[in-house]
Amino acid sequence: MSRARAAVLASDRAVEEVAAAELASSAGSAVAAVVAGYFAAAGRHPGVLLAPLSLLIGGVGQSGRVFDGRWCQPGRGARRPRGLLPGAEVPLAARVAVPTSVAALAVALVYESGLSLAPLVRHGIAAAEALGATARAALLTRVAGVGPLAMSEPGFVQPMLRLAAASQGGMLTPTDFSAPPKVEEPAAERSDGARRWLEPGWSREPAPPESELGQGHAIVAVDAHGRFAALAYRVLDSGPLVPELGVTAPIGAIPVQRGVPRVAPGRRFSSPAPLAIVRGENSGAVEVLADPSAEHLSFNSTGLLSIRRDPRSRLVSVRR
Repeated sequence: MSRARAAVLASDRAVEEVAAAELASSAGSAVAAVVAGYFAAAGRHPGVLLAPLSLLIGGVGQSGRVFDGRWCQPGRGARRPRGLLPGAEVPLAARVAVPTSVAALAVALVYESGLSLAPLVRHGIAAAEALGATARAALLTRVAGVGPLAMSEPGFVQPMLRLAAASQGGMLTPTDFSAPPKVEEPAAERSDGARRWLEPGWSREPAPPESELGQGHAIVAVDAHGRFAALAYRVLDSGPLVPELGVTAPIGAIPVQRGVPRVAPGRRFSSPAPLAIVRGENSGAVEVLADPSAEHLSFNSTGLLSIRRDPRSRLVSVRR
């Protein structure tokens, strides 16, 4: 029987190794562990950093919080375009969405006393450099230096606009990158009679049929302080590469069509968030779960990542 008081699991074993090393560090934070693992994935794969993510945090004696890194509809600060005629071919540029992943993680770390983004992003920088992905390493280096502001600087915004501004048939505007919408909210509490759990409020929404969300992955962790964290992210396997940035562009926006109401700029798009923190008899967190490849979490799934913490002994047990 395990005598550990902290543990981490991930759908990607290389990511799990990074997250476990972070969890074993002096900080020993579950949140730091899942964020470090995420950036390791972002350094290794071009299709991670601009993909959507959801981060769920809870713990003993604490209410759950969710950090929303899903895509947004572009077009803020611009007049409605004329729109496409019915039956017209949709240019790929018109489907490029606005990423908010880095902003969500930066806000989450504000809730964790003593944690900063920079040392966690360095795992991604090292991974990108090892692969010779110099553009992606440079972008991650800038994220480590200035956090989410990196996504509003000309070095990031201009390549995105060259790909999907109005001149290219897209809807991106500089204002889309000036400030992301709210990225933090209370977790939703659910019950099925047998158990109570916390989850992202959008975890029951269907994924948009026209989005290209790629493969689902997840990281879950529990630390010795009784803090639980679960992060769901995607690895985009299609969409254009932005060569100046070394990352895959997010394809999920809804094009404007003539005679059809425009989707409001800044509106969030659904993305799978198969995450849960189960509460025990006294409302304290006792288990964190993720089902990486699922659209919605099922407690009966054979693909679950699970870490359970005994509230009395404070020992943890894992299941995958």
